[in-house]
Amino acid sequence: MKSDNDKRAKRCASAIRKYNDDWDEKSNLTDFLADARHWCDRNGQCFGDIDRMAYQHYLAELHDERREQP
Repeated sequence: MKSDNDKRAKRCASAIRKYNDDWDEKSNLTDFLADARHWCDRNGQCFGDIDRMAYQHYLAELHDERREQP
């Protein structure tokens, strides 16, 4: 059975592959993160704050996954 984190990683991989067909996945992720910073600039958002929140979500999801393992 796939974990929620496996599903999250698969969903992200799908989005990264589709982001730009001209580049590899690592380049697409790099471009996406740079573009997200531009989006934040133009929408009055702080990328650093959002990134810290995302990191806290990631840590919580890792913790949950480890608790669920036998």
